[in-house]
Amino acid sequence: MDYIEEQYQKIIEAYPNAVIIDNFISHVKIPINNGSFIDIDYKNYPKKPKVSLINAKGQIYKKLNNFIPTLSSWKTKKALGIIEVINDIVTVISNIASNKITIKKELLYGILALCREHHPREILGLLRAEGSTVTEFILPPGALTSASSGVFFPDRIPFDLSLKGTIHSHPSGNPNPSPKDLESIFKKMPFHFIVGHPYTLSNTKCFDRVGNEINFTLIT
Repeated sequence: MDYIEEQYQKIIEAYPNAVIIDNFISHVKIPINNGSFIDIDYKNYPKKPKVSLINAKGQIYKKLNNFIPTLSSWKTKKALGIIEVINDIVTVISNIASNKITIKKELLYGILALCREHHPREILGLLRAEGSTVTEFILPPGALTSASSGVFFPDRIPFDLSLKGTIHSHPSGNPNPSPKDLESIFKKMPFHFIVGHPYTLSNTKCFDRVGNEINFTLIT
């Protein structure tokens, strides 16, 4: 049994509803929740597979490398199994779709105070999470902020699978993502908090990577 067939057998054992594309077992489509599909092409395995997420509306998201840990850390010489990639994608999507984002109350209140301290400049940070619970705020190395924007450099951040989200402030007071947010920082990780002036809990929102709002709860 070669590498490709071995990977395919593991996929159909775990996901018997997987469908092969163009009669190639190295290219499959796997239904997940709410009519969405994972499209994964691993014909060049152990090189990194090509993966897309297709939602129920037919929209295709190809840049999964930015927020799926097994893809962002892929090493050809130490390639993980394709089933591990699929499981990783399903887990991330399920956590976001189930609106199970929680954040420690003391942590969020501390971030709100930081936003007020730095107003009218934006603040921008990364969020460490255990599962879907946010536990720590991290200042990205070399992050640049102004009264209208913020940017960080992913290649300066040490590899860390626990960094799953971002948070930034909007001094304008609007806690919704801008087009620039959606095209840049939102593509980096699976969930994102935005805090609008005057930096209160009621003006704080959480979103998934495509801008859909996610409910979040505070824990002690």
